[in-house]
Amino acid sequence: MSKQTQTNVQVRKKGLDDVFHRAIIALERLEVFLMMANSNQEQVNITQTGIKTSRDLHDDEKNPPTLESFMAEVQLQASALFFQTEFDDKEVFNKAVEYFLNDLLEWYGGRCSDIPYDEVDKYFIPIMVSLNRQATTVVDIMQAVSKYVGKIKSIEELTLEEKKKAVIEGFTAYMLADHNTKEENKEFEKSGEEVIFTSHKRGNVVDGYKRLFMAFMEVYDEPMPAKLIISVVENYLPEVAKMCPDISQEAIDAKFVMNK
Repeated sequence: MSKQTQTNVQVRKKGLDDVFHRAIIALERLEVFLMMANSNQEQVNITQTGIKTSRDLHDDEKNPPTLESFMAEVQLQASALFFQTEFDDKEVFNKAVEYFLNDLLEWYGGRCSDIPYDEVDKYFIPIMVSLNRQATTVVDIMQAVSKYVGKIKSIEELTLEEKKKAVIEGFTAYMLADHNTKEENKEFEKSGEEVIFTSHKRGNVVDGYKRLFMAFMEVYDEPMPAKLIISVVENYLPEVAKMCPDISQEAIDAKFVMNK
């Protein structure tokens, strides 16, 4: 592999790491918002791995967020992730999915049992189908959000003032992120360093797997979400799947098929 090709691969991997990190930031922001809303408190106690890091560019004082904006942000980052996972080398792709799935489950493992199942858990589905490219277009990801997380207003449904605000804020955020990314990539290429993927570990991978499986068994009236998580874990993290014999197709059948 030529030096330039190696550099290109490293830049691609850095781009994937950056986008995944921003997806975690978006999830954590939604998580904190929902926890504060449920507890009627202005502060909540949960480990954060992305919020207020160098790649968190949000200014909530200048642009006060809403539930709608938090939801839309996670959808945006899940969609952006889709454009970073198209690797020609199948081995590189599989290793990337394996790492980020494990990292994502370790992140979900930090959502303790007293946190109710909510949109943060549901967002695993569109993020996962984006990460492993089960989705074939961004439209598929948006449809997954609409079906399995909740409906988000499209730009056509906004008032004129809301449209203006959304366009200005979106363009400003894009320009800032684009500028920072280009500058960071220049410095990264000069350094010749290899990418070290960011860890978002705040719990155990098995605990994250179990939480999401139980969430999907409880909050949905169809088996697909539970089947999805079993499938991806068995495919990319088989050792984790072996540690959870109770998470099975038989359990899904007992819930959804026999209860029909």
